[in-house]
Order: sequence, then structure tokens, then C-alpha cells
Amino acid sequence: MKVSLDWLREHVDIDQPVEDVAHRLTMCGLNCEAIEVHGDDHVFELEVTSNRPDHLGHRGVARELACLLDRPLKPLQTDYSEVEKDATGKGLSEITSIEVDDDDRCGRYTARVALDVDVSESPQWLRKRLESIGLRSINLVVDLTNYVLMDLGQPLHAFDLDRLDGEELIIRRARYGENFAAIDGTHHTLDTDDLVIADASRAVAVAGVMGGAETEVGSTTRRILLESAWFDPVPVRSTSRRLGLASDSSYRFERRVDIDAADIASRRFFHLLCRETDCKVLSGCWEAMRDGLLDPPAEVPIRLDRTELILGESVPAAELTRVLSALGFQHSGGDDARSLWLPPTWRADCTREIDLIEEVGRIHGLDRVPDRQMAVRVVPEDRDAGLVERVKALLEGTGHHESLTFSFGSQGDHRELEEWWCLGDPWVVRNPVRSNEGVLRRSLLPGLLSCVRGNRLHGVESVRLFEVARVFHRRDGVDRPVEKIHLAWVHSNADESRKVEAYRQVRGIADAVLELLRLGTESRSASTWNPVSTSCGLAGGSCAALDFFSERLGLVGAAPLDGVTGETWCGELDLGTLIGHSEVKHRYREFSRHPGVRRDLNIVVEESVLWRDVASEVDAAEMANFEALTFLDVYRGKQVTQGQKSVTFSVAFRAPDRSLTHEEVDEAIEGLMQRLSGRFQARLRT
Repeated sequence: MKVSLDWLREHVDIDQPVEDVAHRLTMCGLNCEAIEVHGDDHVFELEVTSNRPDHLGHRGVARELACLLDRPLKPLQTDYSEVEKDATGKGLSEITSIEVDDDDRCGRYTARVALDVDVSESPQWLRKRLESIGLRSINLVVDLTNYVLMDLGQPLHAFDLDRLDGEELIIRRARYGENFAAIDGTHHTLDTDDLVIADASRAVAVAGVMGGAETEVGSTTRRILLESAWFDPVPVRSTSRRLGLASDSSYRFERRVDIDAADIASRRFFHLLCRETDCKVLSGCWEAMRDGLLDPPAEVPIRLDRTELILGESVPAAELTRVLSALGFQHSGGDDARSLWLPPTWRADCTREIDLIEEVGRIHGLDRVPDRQMAVRVVPEDRDAGLVERVKALLEGTGHHESLTFSFGSQGDHRELEEWWCLGDPWVVRNPVRSNEGVLRRSLLPGLLSCVRGNRLHGVESVRLFEVARVFHRRDGVDRPVEKIHLAWVHSNADESRKVEAYRQVRGIADAVLELLRLGTESRSASTWNPVSTSCGLAGGSCAALDFFSERLGLVGAAPLDGVTGETWCGELDLGTLIGHSEVKHRYREFSRHPGVRRDLNIVVEESVLWRDVASEVDAAEMANFEALTFLDVYRGKQVTQGQKSVTFSVAFRAPDRSLTHEEVDEAIEGLMQRLSGRFQARLRT
């Protein structure tokens, strides 16, 4: 935005050096990027933020300077003489009328008519003002509309009244395929989403964007109709972008011009036109306005103690009142400690207390806030977050790549898998961005499996992914999603000959996570892996579930993917619940310096006997100097009777104070086999 210093002096007395003015504007939020010299004038190139359309006019910038310099803003001259009727005895209502068909997009529309207009060359002062900010002079009427636009930030448009077809202007939606010739010489085909100003036969302007060539003011113009309106910002922007038609007017309408400025700018235009010519302005003004558009805004409170807390410096009540009043806010009640203010119509962005504090702070001067030493406080590491990071490090260390999938999905993708985790309907998104993202996920695996499938179909033979993220479940009596932290991982390989090894690796990740979390003794005894008998969305016969105090906290198994060859195995844990049962404190004991003894056992048991049951029986045996139990293999084949299987495992022993003898170990193994034989009819395979 280019702003002339001489132009600003029309609104406020400024006697400071140019550099000082530029610095003050920069420090209050109007960053001055450059200063240009135009004769005896200086022009500032200001960076205007999108929430401050009032700065897109010289008067808005002058208001800031008046507040900064503690000087009054000069009153705006808007008076002019009027005539009741034209030479034929017709008044305004008999010459033209206004009809608004779409008041959602056209909230306010005003029209005034001037007669005996002399469309001549603009005077020197006007040409100088416009040329200083980069605008070329066209003629007096057009130049005055541009002058008011750059002065007040309110767009205006003048129609040649004699070139309009009929006596009525209609603000309506464009007809599909309707043609429009703009004043810049371009031609456009309009759509029904475009708002236009139309006469009896055609569109004569695109609302808020640009006027039409067929009704533009020229040297032969004698009667003009001046439009000053308020259009909704979003449709103006949409039409401007679609047509590729931009203007200084559309730039301001897109940022929401002052609702109250429509009438003020119109009267300011005719004040200047009457001052420069002998034209006659018809008495009255055609105006259409949407109900409630000019209703008073809500009061906004501001507290002195809160202001001091935010700014870091005490601001006296008198200074706070001076700043807000100078910026156009109206005091509506309260006391010094907590006062109430009504924002001006050009400050639609000020709706909260923090907005008023920001206004006080930037005018008072953020550079005046004293420096203070920052207090540093050591915050202990969040226990749960630390454990999550350690779990991630574990997965990364085992060759997995971390993934980030969407929290939304569709009800059809892996529905059985999601319902295994949480029965009932998922949480439905009211306005999904995409049609396939209409519900909140209840499991992480559908998203990960989709990523794996995409990678495999694009030629990646081996994929290992994991994710730690939130899922969203339903709970009776709770009217919002219950968020849980889950961990999921997927292994996919083109080699189909490694089924047993693939299961071990996927299950091994779950066991490693449980070991990392160091569950308490009671929790470890309550956590068991069991076959999944019901449908869970994974391949039948391959699934195992982690049951924990009658809760489902884990699932591993094979996942068939359409079009993907080889083996795909996956797992998922309710990480948040498991972390809640973890023991953070580590307890250490001295390790044995003596050698251990390991015995491999190969036993034959019935097919129905689970490894979980064998492991539990080994733990229950409470063998002296017992150190570890390791599963090795399971065999089914000709060497074993049908209906039975051979399970191979190793048992390790170690004494803390001496080397064990073979006799001691043999005695422990013999006692273990007696327990296994009595419980499962197990026998050693020879």
C-alpha cells in the first residue's frame, strides 16, 4: 500500500521528520518497506496485514498516526448542496430505482445521482495525489472515485446514467453464460455464482470487482449514478479469481470494507465533485440494506491487571482510555479496573479482550516494555511420553520405519479388525474432507496396511512400518470419543517360505515392548497370549490376542492383502493402558559370575496344548536356580502321532554363588518332566 505523506497531512498535522514517521508506523504494526520521493512529497510503501482493511486508505493510516502523536484527527468534509428535481421536474425516485435480489451477498447498496456533470480533466492537486501513489489520471469523475477509494478505503463506481437501459438497477446473480465486457477491455463469460449489477437488459458491472465498458463515464457523460456498496468478501474473491479479473476495489472488498463507510464515501465524493464543478446533486439517496447489518457490536471488556500481565508493563487507565478512544473505540461502561468498549465498524477483527490489549500494546510501544531476565525452570520428563519415545526407539532399532497415517477412514476398510478393538458404531465425521474419510479410526492397522499395500504394489519386496498414534473408541455413558494411544507394526515380505519365522518376529516385537515397559509382577501374571477363535479381520488360525485382566490389549496375526504376494504379518497393542501398568523404577541385582547350564527338551503333547500352558507350568515348577525359558520350535509330521505335536524349548539354570553340577540340573529337569507328564501327559521325544 503506497501512502503519501502530504496526503496524510490532510487528515492530521504531521511535523515530524520522514524517517521518524516511518519508524513510528513500523513499530505500531505498519511495516514501512521503502520510502520514495515524488517532488516535494514522500511516499511510504507499507505492508498491510489482511485483518486491517482500514489501513488500505490514507485516513485509516492517519488515524494511527494521530493516536501515536496524540493529535486530533481532522474532521472529514462531506457537505454539498442538493436540488429536489431535475430540469424536467423529476426527482430521484422518478429517475432511477434500486432492487437487491441477493442481500446475502450485497449487504448494503447506496446510489446517488448528479446532473450537469462536466467530465473534464482533473485539477492539478488531484492528479498529483493519484500520480504520487502510482495511479494515472483519466478524467475528473473517475479520478475522484479513485481518490476516495485511496483516501477512505471504500470502493465507488460511477455509471453513465444515460447509457443504462431502463430506470432500475438490479443487484442479482448472473445468468449462466451471460457475457460481460469490463472497462479494462477484457470480455468474460459469467456464471450463476457471480453477483452483477444489471439494468433492464444486461450486466453493467461485476459486483465488487469491476464496472462495464458499455456504461463507463466518458467525455459525453452529463448524468452519473454513483454506487457505494458493501459486498460479502468471499463471493467477491471467488468471482475475481475465477474470472482472472482483479482491481483495487476487489482487493478491498475481499478484506471486508467498513460497513458504515458506504454512505460516508458517497457524500465525500459529491462534496469534492461539487467543489470542483457546477454540477447538481439530486436530493436523497437510494439505499438497500440487510436487516441487522449495522447492529451495534458486542461490548469487549479489558482489565488493567490483565493488560499488565500480557504486556509486562503497567499501563495507566488514562493512557488506555486515550489510546482506545483515539483508535475509534467507544467507552460503554465499567470502571478503571475493568472497562467495556464498543469496537468501531471498521474494526471487525476486535472481538476479544486480547485484541484490545494488543491495540494498547502496539500504540503504547512494545519497544518500551523493559527487558527482564527470563526465569528457567527444569520440568521433569513426562513419564508416559518418555516411555513412548523408548518404544519408538525399539521399533526403529529393529528395522522399522515410522509412519503417520490419517486419523480418519471409511467404515468398509477392515471393519472386522476395528470392531475387534471396539464394538459398536464408529464416531462419524459430520463434514468429511473426503468421502473415504468419514469416520474416526478405532485401530491403527487399516491405515498401516494400506501404506504397506501401496509400497508392495510399487515393487518394494520387504516393508516394515510402525506407528504410535491415537485411536477413538466409544464407551457407554460418554458422549465424546475416548482417545487411546496404540502401537501398530506390519511386516510384509515377498518370500512365502518364512511363515513361522514371520510370526516369531511379529510376536517378538510385542514381547520386546512388554519387556521394555517392565510390567509389575501382578500385571505380568495377568497377561496371557491366547488364540483368537472369533473373526478379527486377520487370517484365520494365525491370530493370537493379548488378554490382560480380561481386557483385550493386543493382537498379532497374518493379514491378507489384495494383489500382494508373499507374507504380511501385523500386530497392535493398547500402548497407553500397558504404560499405565509399567514400573518405571529399575531394580538391579548383582549378576552371577559363574557359568550357566542349558538343557534342550523336546516333548510330545496333544495338539490342543498351547505353549502358553507349557510356559505357565514351567514357571509354576519353581525350580531351584531357574534362569530362563526359551521357545525353539514346534513339529508336526510323520515322526509324531497324528493329533499330537513336538514342542522344543530350552531351560537355562545358573547359581549366583557357584557352578552347578549336572546332577543338580538333572534333578530339576526330572521334576519338571513329572509335572508336565501329570498335567499334559507329555513325554520326551526320543
